[in-house]
Amino acid sequence: MSAIFVIDDDAITRDAIAMVLRSEGFAVRAFPSARDFLRKSDGEDIGCILTDVEMPGGVTGLDLLAEVSKIAPECPVVVMTGRGGAFRSAAGALGACDYLEKPFSVESLLEAIAKAMASSMKVLAAE
Repeated sequence: MSAIFVIDDDAITRDAIAMVLRSEGFAVRAFPSARDFLRKSDGEDIGCILTDVEMPGGVTGLDLLAEVSKIAPECPVVVMTGRGGAFRSAAGALGACDYLEKPFSVESLLEAIAKAMASSMKVLAAE
């Protein structure tokens, strides 16, 4: 089963999102930074990436989005931030399939994940 990769430096947010997604039956892998994800992820079984924009360690969520679009352009990425819409156009230009402003509802999260996973399935079906 493909996993949803949750990347957020805020442990409370990361753990809460992971708990919600697991309760909905998703496999989840969580990382505290984009750099940690890039170091530890083998790239296998990624169904979707859900990433915060602003994180420590020198690699932002937008940097991660640009990297993922090069190495796995079919991988859907949902970007989330507490900074409002300032990053929306940049995320869209880099290929984000959805954008969530914190705080967001569980329903908004699940809708974004469903949309991302559906786009991933369309790519796989076309191959």
